[in-house]
Amino acid sequence: MKRTLLIGALFSLSLTLSAQPSLTLLSHELVPFTHHHDGKLDGLAVRLIQQIQDELGETYPIRIYPFKRALALTRLEPGYALFVTQWAPEREPFFKWVGPLFRSKVIIYQPPSPRHKLKSLDDLRHLPRVGVVLGNADDERLTREGYTNLVRYQSVEEALQRLVLGKIDAFPVGEMVLDATLEQRGLSHRSVTNSGVVLHESWLYLAFSRDQDDAVIARWQSALDKVRLKSGRDMLPPHQDRTSHQAAQQDPADQ
Repeated sequence: MKRTLLIGALFSLSLTLSAQPSLTLLSHELVPFTHHHDGKLDGLAVRLIQQIQDELGETYPIRIYPFKRALALTRLEPGYALFVTQWAPEREPFFKWVGPLFRSKVIIYQPPSPRHKLKSLDDLRHLPRVGVVLGNADDERLTREGYTNLVRYQSVEEALQRLVLGKIDAFPVGEMVLDATLEQRGLSHRSVTNSGVVLHESWLYLAFSRDQDDAVIARWQSALDKVRLKSGRDMLPPHQDRTSHQAAQQDPADQ
């Protein structure tokens, strides 16, 4: 009897494991790249990822988590891939990369009537409160550079709300993300002040868990390249050139 129960339990476990996807795609709410519309997941990145899967003839589930959790899962656990995430030299060893997917220009925005006007990137360190999204590349960079005035939020929406209310003095965010978030919330561009100071320009990628087979990475990269060619979009620089492009886009003082 016990033997029969043990065999049954092992069989059930085997079925459960076999039903688990070999890859789970992770993302985070970030308009216009990923967002829910009429109860369905949509956005520029979601559509691009779906086109890549169509090219591959494969379908994998997409799960939405807070960015920091999604990044940690992809870094520490096998079988995950995270989009969209910024490539950075410090992140390079922890993931395998497919892309670039999109280009991002991060500008520092201030409240509608800033008390401390930002004139250069050097001024950012001296502002009382600088908002960042917890765990994102801007948070990582400014923390690494010794900023002690950071106020961390779970999402762009939360940080932007505090900025509009004047509760923080600055918030670095991508131009496309800022525009889409303002539109989503029915706010005008007069709700914030564009300081004109660029924190950085960078590329957004699909980051796979480090244990993912190189052949899988090559297939996804090839599928992305084919999708871009079919759609008539301009080809972005190849992944292996990311270091030179990153260096070229950074402010000389940041390198």
